[in-house]
Amino acid sequence: MSTVSAGTVGGLKRLRAALAVLATAVATCGVVIAATATPSSAATCNGYVGLTFDDGPTGSTSALLNVLRANGVRATMFNVGQNVQNNRSAAQAQVAAGMWVGNHSWNHSHMTSMSQSQMQSDLSQTSSAIQSATGSRPQLFRPPYGETNGTLQSVASSLGMRQVIWDVDSQDWNGASVSQIVSNASRLQSGQAILMHDGIQNTRDAIPQIMANLTSRNLCPGMISPSTGRAVAPDGTTPPTGGTTPPP
Repeated sequence: MSTVSAGTVGGLKRLRAALAVLATAVATCGVVIAATATPSSAATCNGYVGLTFDDGPTGSTSALLNVLRANGVRATMFNVGQNVQNNRSAAQAQVAAGMWVGNHSWNHSHMTSMSQSQMQSDLSQTSSAIQSATGSRPQLFRPPYGETNGTLQSVASSLGMRQVIWDVDSQDWNGASVSQIVSNASRLQSGQAILMHDGIQNTRDAIPQIMANLTSRNLCPGMISPSTGRAVAPDGTTPPTGGTTPPP
């Protein structure tokens, strides 16, 4: 039987101790790296807001998704049915990136001038196109131009969708600059949603600054509840009890 000297045993103990320290350091670094990669996960969320993008999918949808992912954002995409039919892969990419998809009519018509049966056909066709492309039937509907009436709301409800307008208009559709979009977004309060659009460069450029402002106010991007139409946590829960945000 071989024997091990006391010196050798001591050396092994020292080696094990050194390896334990190294393992702890590596684990610590791993946590830091993970937190850096997903900054929003470490944020204190005293409330949630809905970042919404209308009129997609477009040829710029992939660029928008890249910016949203880079900034830890999950958003609601109100898609036009005709666009989904013509660009199924982009609609699928939205869902794969963790976005929620809503119905924004078939071709962005003025729906309040339609008959009830026309409304029913339009929204049903759009929801079917979205479900066919993404596997999920939308639970939210945003009327084009924000134009609605009781008949349209009733039709949307009959198709299992809640109508969602917006609380803040980014004005990106109206040629707003990046700084103007950021300034408009800074008015967002807990539970509210902002109107933005797919396909606009200034909107994409504004997202990092919008997120910086929200984070400074302990607000985080969330989903829009099909039950209330208000922004809640991504898992569907409401903000923490006592969570408040500063007045505008």
